[in-house]
Amino acid sequence: MKKYLIVSILFFCLINSPGQDLRFGVFIDPQLSWLTPDAKNISRDGFRIGIKGGLILDKYFAKNYAFTTGISISNMGGNLHYEDSVTIETLEEDYILNPESSVEYKLQYVTVPIGLKFKTNEIGYFTFFAQLGVTPQINIRAKADASDNQIDNENISKELNLFNMSYFFGGGLEYSLGGNTALMGGIIFNNGFID
Repeated sequence: MKKYLIVSILFFCLINSPGQDLRFGVFIDPQLSWLTPDAKNISRDGFRIGIKGGLILDKYFAKNYAFTTGISISNMGGNLHYEDSVTIETLEEDYILNPESSVEYKLQYVTVPIGLKFKTNEIGYFTFFAQLGVTPQINIRAKADASDNQIDNENISKELNLFNMSYFFGGGLEYSLGGNTALMGGIIFNNGFID
């Protein structure tokens, strides 16, 4: 994990040249996440509310166009309903859950988004933006609870890939507080496609 952080920092140190605008920020976002299974006997059974927080860096290569990246910790997950019995592998032992069981997955990832950001010119105190890109994700925690109480906050990291990748797109607005300081809000859709 340290390698990815060091590579990201070096990347932005190398591309920092005079005449280009570099903006740095801190964020905390609420997020809704859910799991979408691709097996017929498994269905989505609810969403999970989580928090995502970290650092964001926008490197402008033109007045209204930037490369965007950062690093964050993202708490996500969701619930799955299993029609048939299923084996869940934990660090301690394997559990065989009864048919019609639900499992709540509580996942935490280190994420490093890489994308493009497009902004409008300032309109009053507001600037609108859109962004899109990809997000490499490294799983740092995976726990689960089962509805039949066999599994209670057990570590299920063996059930997941260490690495995931997702794409994102969305938009929002910035409210200028003066100079380069602004409050930002928006909606971003992020969809994992490996795990």
